[in-house]
Amino acid sequence: MWRNIKIENVRIERLVGDYFVWMIDILPYAKMKIRVYENASGQFRGLTDLCVKRKHNGKFESASGKGSTIEEVIINTIKNFETILEEENIKSLEPQDIDYLNWTDF
Repeated sequence: MWRNIKIENVRIERLVGDYFVWMIDILPYAKMKIRVYENASGQFRGLTDLCVKRKHNGKFESASGKGSTIEEVIINTIKNFETILEEENIKSLEPQDIDYLNWTDF
């Protein structure tokens, strides 16, 4: 099984799913994607494809989340995304406020 592969300086993760999150009143194009990965120890992490422009440094930031189940990761990633919006005092995003991760990085 893939979890048993042990190679020095190598970490293997498995993509377990892509989930579309619809936030029609918040996102300029209505939805974003959360991609969820599982590591060899059975823990999960999630990452949004949509990045929000931070006002303090002008850089774009993606939301992320961790957890022991896919459901927990989705919830934590959405909460992290909402925290970014709260920190930036954003009620609804405009196209110039967002960017997307390159599909090869995501």
